[in-house]
Amino acid sequence: MANIIRRKVRAISRRFGYAILDLHKDQATDLFVPGHLMKIFDRLKINCVIDVGANRGDYAATLRHFGYTGRVVSIEPLPDVYAQLRERAAGDPGWDTLNFAVGQKEEVRPLKVYASRPLSSFLSPVPGIDEIVLESEVTDVIPVTVKTIDAIFKDLVRGISDPRVFLKLDTQGCDLEVMKGSLASLKQVHGIQSEISVIPLYEGMPDYVQSLDFFYKLGFLPTGFFAVTGHRNTGRVIEFDVVLTRLADQPS
Repeated sequence: MANIIRRKVRAISRRFGYAILDLHKDQATDLFVPGHLMKIFDRLKINCVIDVGANRGDYAATLRHFGYTGRVVSIEPLPDVYAQLRERAAGDPGWDTLNFAVGQKEEVRPLKVYASRPLSSFLSPVPGIDEIVLESEVTDVIPVTVKTIDAIFKDLVRGISDPRVFLKLDTQGCDLEVMKGSLASLKQVHGIQSEISVIPLYEGMPDYVQSLDFFYKLGFLPTGFFAVTGHRNTGRVIEFDVVLTRLADQPS
């Protein structure tokens, strides 16, 4: 009975934007991402979020729940997942959806569909991935259209007089490819969220040191690190979400 009551109290508190934590237990730090983002969005006056690798729209829905009212553009390449995303966004006039992938250059590229759909990637799994995460087998390969942020940026921010963009990336090993296709648009990108890897799940993907060095050279510094997933056997961190802002935007 006590466990049932605790679950109900926690569920009610989360609906109001609060969390009740048992500090005796290891807590998932992603609980703190929304509050961190809202602080960043307010300080940087973010009015457009480009959500690359949107899946079914959980990220955009979370932003709305915690008070963000600006434009969201969610981009998802998997057709069946995109259908769920589009349906979820249908009642929100400030939430646009697009059905293609984003990368370094415009092309048609084979996308590997994994049993766990959020793992789907252009990259092949590392040997032994099944020992790290569940449902990691490739079940299909489909061709998808790839576009660059630079090629579509004007359309993404159309109608916004002074675009101040936050770029969220979750492309399963290809975040830096997306960034390389966004270089001409970066002056209007004031914040980034990227999933960076400590234990790479895909062949040829950058690790967290390479990723942070890449963002640093572009003039972006971290404001927060949030563990996403842990190794199923060892508990070691597999990936972090890192939030970064432009050095020029940070107070001296």
